[in-house]
Amino acid sequence: MNIDEHLSTGAVLERLGAQSASDYEAAVMRDVLLERFSGRDLDGLSEPEWLSAFGEMNRRKTTGWLKDEADNVKESSGEG
Repeated sequence: MNIDEHLSTGAVLERLGAQSASDYEAAVMRDVLLERFSGRDLDGLSEPEWLSAFGEMNRRKTTGWLKDEADNVKESSGEG
């Protein structure tokens, strides 16, 4: 599957492992792949390339409790 605007999150989820990744993680990973490897074949990425993209996906994704915690800090400090 070519990494372009037609790349489905389903294809990314399959590569991530549907049992261990969420649809949200697949969407974030798709964005990372489009930025870094547009035009390349998804299955043609080397292990270091995939792991680099995976690390970036994990850096970018937000989890509900972290966002909620940050919002609560802003509210209690009078910000926001």
